[in-house]
Amino acid sequence: MVHPTGVAGEHGVIVTPPASAIVTFDGNDVLLVRQARFAVDDDVLEVVKGGRHDGEDALACAQRELREEAGVHAARWDALGIAYEIPSIVEHGVSLFLARELTTAAAQPEDVEAFDIVAMPLYDALGACVDGRIDDAVTAIALLRACALIGAEDGPAA
Repeated sequence: MVHPTGVAGEHGVIVTPPASAIVTFDGNDVLLVRQARFAVDDDVLEVVKGGRHDGEDALACAQRELREEAGVHAARWDALGIAYEIPSIVEHGVSLFLARELTTAAAQPEDVEAFDIVAMPLYDALGACVDGRIDDAVTAIALLRACALIGAEDGPAA
């Protein structure tokens, strides 16, 4: 490949399916999942997220992942844009959504998934991004954007 500077060289690219991530907000709390992430050999606290199936669009993926992982349906969906996990080497960004007006059902995780659901006040989750309890980049970006949208809808503070 030729780099933007015109210098020839090698550059690795990780190709993954496009994915969606969901901030689930009930008016106070967000739902997060804590699950083992093998690449970092640790349990990671993050928003619900997952890869798209063939032919599935970003919103359909978000709706399916939320239902499977958290057992939640949302009547209201807002798009929060795209976040890139590692834009220098990962091909696709992650589509971000805010899910509200929630109802619960039975979770249906895939056979390889095991996680704990963690409810946390939105502003505590933002604090967890600052102090390192949440260190997943996509989760931090999704929470920041959700907070900005919710704040904009609530209007200026008195």
